[in-house]
Amino acid sequence: MKLSSIRTDKNGQQFLKNYEFEAFLERIKTDTASFLIGFLRNETSPEEPTRYRHYYDIPHICAPMELRRQKNGAIGMGAFNGLVVLEVRQVMSKDICESIKRAAMELPMTLAAFTGATGHEVIILVRVARQEGTLPTSEVEAETFYVQAYQRVAHLYDATLPHPVTRMTPSPRHTFLLPLDPSPLTNPEAVPFRIQNTSEAPADDDNDAHLLTLPEQRDAQEIDMTAYLNYERSYHDTIRRVAAHLGNPRQVGTEWYKVFVTGMATELFRTGWPEEETVCHLWRHLTFKDEPGLTEEFVRRIVEAVYEEEQALSRRTVTPQAPEEPVMQQIIRRLESRYVFRHNIVMGYTEYRANHTWVTPWMPVTRQVINTFTTDLLLAGLKLTNHDVQYYVHSTRIRRFNPIDEYLFHTGEWDGRDHIRALAATVPTRNKAQWADWFHTWFLAMVAQWQGRDRRYGNAIVPLLISEQGMHKSAFCRSLLPPELRSWGYTDNLSLSEERPVHLAMAQMLLINLDEFNRISPQKQQGFLKNILQLPSVKVKRPHASHTEEVPRLASFIATTNMADVLHDPTGSRRFIGIEVTGNIDVSQTPNYNQLFAQALAELNNGERYWFDEAETQVIMAHNRQFQQNSTVEQFFHEFFEPALPEDPQAEWLSVAALMMAIRERAGATFKAPALNTFGRTLNGLPDLQHRRSKNGSEFCVKRRL
Repeated sequence: MKLSSIRTDKNGQQFLKNYEFEAFLERIKTDTASFLIGFLRNETSPEEPTRYRHYYDIPHICAPMELRRQKNGAIGMGAFNGLVVLEVRQVMSKDICESIKRAAMELPMTLAAFTGATGHEVIILVRVARQEGTLPTSEVEAETFYVQAYQRVAHLYDATLPHPVTRMTPSPRHTFLLPLDPSPLTNPEAVPFRIQNTSEAPADDDNDAHLLTLPEQRDAQEIDMTAYLNYERSYHDTIRRVAAHLGNPRQVGTEWYKVFVTGMATELFRTGWPEEETVCHLWRHLTFKDEPGLTEEFVRRIVEAVYEEEQALSRRTVTPQAPEEPVMQQIIRRLESRYVFRHNIVMGYTEYRANHTWVTPWMPVTRQVINTFTTDLLLAGLKLTNHDVQYYVHSTRIRRFNPIDEYLFHTGEWDGRDHIRALAATVPTRNKAQWADWFHTWFLAMVAQWQGRDRRYGNAIVPLLISEQGMHKSAFCRSLLPPELRSWGYTDNLSLSEERPVHLAMAQMLLINLDEFNRISPQKQQGFLKNILQLPSVKVKRPHASHTEEVPRLASFIATTNMADVLHDPTGSRRFIGIEVTGNIDVSQTPNYNQLFAQALAELNNGERYWFDEAETQVIMAHNRQFQQNSTVEQFFHEFFEPALPEDPQAEWLSVAALMMAIRERAGATFKAPALNTFGRTLNGLPDLQHRRSKNGSEFCVKRRL
């Protein structure tokens, strides 16, 4: 088993190194040669938070999997180690760290426990495996398995440790700073905790649930963690100054603690701390919360009072009395001091997170959240209703946020290599070059659809992967999106039984996988599906909305099936790219997502064509005939007739009615004649069958089979 170390230099270049597990445990017993971790622990800020200069020089360790550099330059999974990383953060003393380590080692699945880089967190490595004892072999499978395993073991360790596990977004790519612990604890005989797969597809009547899933957030951005560490150092420096000024708490009594909170709030205000940062640090770090009257609400009221008084003193001028602040202005000021808001224009709702550097995910502003905001403001003495809060959080004053633009903006500059066709090459098929070109055009169309480059047409082409089971078709489809977009923008369990959830998915999803395409009935293929594939926009009524709105379509489609004859509509086959998969798709390596989408953006900006011209469409339709399922009527026609050229001496022009009567006469009772217009549409869709208009209607040039 190998753990990977990643270090990024100031130019953004990443350096990868792998440690054997035993070598890693030896490595973390001493500091780096330049004492990077020791300085991280000891450096303090005298007055205001400052950034630790060498933070990015400290390597990051990935324990869940061994990383390797791939041919495309990206760093991907080499092997999954079967480890889940748990962290207990904000530990205030070395003794508590040691007690957490010892408690973790009591569980038989704990491989190791050690103190982290800052000295205020404990990192626990937990061995896990599937129910049958196996481990995932691709990163796509590892992501799903890791989420399930993390959720199971985190709850288990909560019940065992003296402090709860700090929740983070579970990912097999989770890293932590190179630790420093002279006495790490380890158990080489740790037994893997068996994880049973309990995931189930939602029922059809729950279609809205997965459409409203919040985008998955990382546990922290690098800049957030840096700011948090700086605030921590500043906070402990302030504690020493205030405690030294107030004296020994054991000699003064309970009142000393209340004075201490007031003194800390005053000092932190003068140091330039935001109000919510002060409240959060004070309450999280208080070690005497069992004292009478000391609650989080009490701390918040003291901080608010101190900040209002100090701000009033700093604003005091010749004017004896400032005008009274309007209620709505007080609401906005208090909400913005405690929270950060943004309106997610893709999901269609406002999101919020706490306005401090402690790691918190973005959450949707629901009715329950509105009630919480209103209750907090009423407790603060404001006279308002929850409608007053809604006026603000659902207004255009909230900044707009587009997660698609945010991701594409940070993809970087394209390196000139063809990453899109390289991704297509991981799918083994008979005509690799043709498939690579088709996939390239479709991929550009998908990105163009996200950006709304053409509001007149939607991306109507659907790659259709055809093979036996177990060739990783669905895993390949999931891997087309990076984790930042896949967590909310991909689905493979959408039912076409109702129009509303389908239209809502097309407005909110980025890629829809029509998994098990053969289950879609011919009527759905020729009607509803054929219609929605070409839509540039959709009309949707969002949950709890009072009106229907027309919004741009975002989603492109891809499909998988285990059956070869799945296309029922001859005229609709132009919308599919049938690809017969001849072997296992290689999903063992993670695509270089930044370069993949950087290439798409660069080519689109340079005018690269992202649609299929008429000649390519005809080639696709001819290619798809091998996957066409002939109807019973069509089979009867080919049994007794064949298309002919007008100059053929045996050719004759017959109307739809004449053809039906001739087939019925020769086939007898076995031929179940359809409606005349249905039979005519079937004949119109047959390749190489010429037709003309006459006084008897449509006539077809055919030759009778003997």
